[in-house]
Amino acid sequence: MAKQKDTVTVRIAGEARAIAWSGGVFAGDPDLVLAARRLAAINAEVEVLPPGGYGVADENTRQGAMIAMLGAADGRGLVVEQDDDLWQGLRGDDEQPGPIY
Repeated sequence: MAKQKDTVTVRIAGEARAIAWSGGVFAGDPDLVLAARRLAAINAEVEVLPPGGYGVADENTRQGAMIAMLGAADGRGLVVEQDDDLWQGLRGDDEQPGPIY
């Protein structure tokens, strides 16, 4: 079984849908998994709120996977496991992002 710090889960607010990531693998709602994989494959820049800022989606790191899953959630995602490591290093609003998904 994976340790909590090796996983991250995003739940969709108001819906019975969720997506999780562990060790490079997304699992959960098929539509969310497909969208997260697509965002991660192109290293999409995604706006994340709160705490605000932009991050790059990928499938190789916990933070990158969280960003991909939040992008797939289209602004309705809630991160289930919260810790400061997930939010470290996000680019601030004053920096110019690339395309936002």
